Amino acid sequence: MIVQKSLCIFMHYSKHLYIPIYVSMYVNELSFHFEQVILVTNYRSINKEFLSMNQNVTTLFVKNEGYDFGMFYKAFQTIIPSEYSQIACINDSNILINGLNSIFDWGKSTQYDFWGIIDSHEKPWFSTHTNNYHIQSHFMVFNRKAIDKIPAFFASLSIQEIFNENDPVKLRQAVINQWEIGLTQYLVKQGFSCGSFIDSKLYTQLYLLGKSVNAGHKLYAELIQAGYPLMKRKIIIKKSWKDRFRQQYRWEKIIRQYGNKNWDIENLIDELKQIKKESSKT
Repeated sequence: MIVQKSLCIFMHYSKHLYIPIYVSMYVNELSFHFEQVILVTNYRSINKEFLSMNQNVTTLFVKNEGYDFGMFYKAFQTIIPSEYSQIACINDSNILINGLNSIFDWGKSTQYDFWGIIDSHEKPWFSTHTNNYHIQSHFMVFNRKAIDKIPAFFASLSIQEIFNENDPVKLRQAVINQWEIGLTQYLVKQGFSCGSFIDSKLYTQLYLLGKSVNAGHKLYAELIQAGYPLMKRKIIIKKSWKDRFRQQYRWEKIIRQYGNKNWDIENLIDELKQIKKESSKT
């Protein structure tokens, strides 16, 4: 009898020669919820001290092609999918500020074939889909039946064309259209059920009169106050001028108030400030 395991594939891109604190915190928390974690990152010389994570975490270095889709695809090629009862696809586009117990308790209580932490009904102007509902790809979990269909989904894509695309705007559009929206729609059309811990429509109806937006961007403070444990990195790095009028939602204040009291939150905040400072110079 084959004992099926749980696996998390975590995608991280950086130009720095170390693993940031916010990534280490995220991966460390995930290592408590999965029997195996693969940290997929772009080729570079990283000091071994920055790779000293839990024993069930391994690191895979790959060429940076196709953004997080490319990293997930390449990591998926290194495993035998039938050995796993659950595979997660999670990336570093968010800062984890609290534990994930409530998320995975909810996931275990559902009967979904695949699920995520938050969904979206937003339709990009370049979308080729009639129905644009999707589980946001920064945190997706596939159970046994959905895992079996992932290779067929990959086969339906022109993967090499995505890898060869050099225009960052066109590449981003292709990844969103074919991967993020496309994967959910492919699996739904195959008859698989899905759901999300956060129903974005409930929050947009409550705060934005039902306007179809990315709730993780527009309603990050409201979501965190409701127990959502993530904050988009872009909120910190590329702060909108509109946030000047939302001082009560200053990101440091939110992380200090709602961040896990047992974590090194101040060190995390200091690192994020440094990343923001470096980003403003480019």
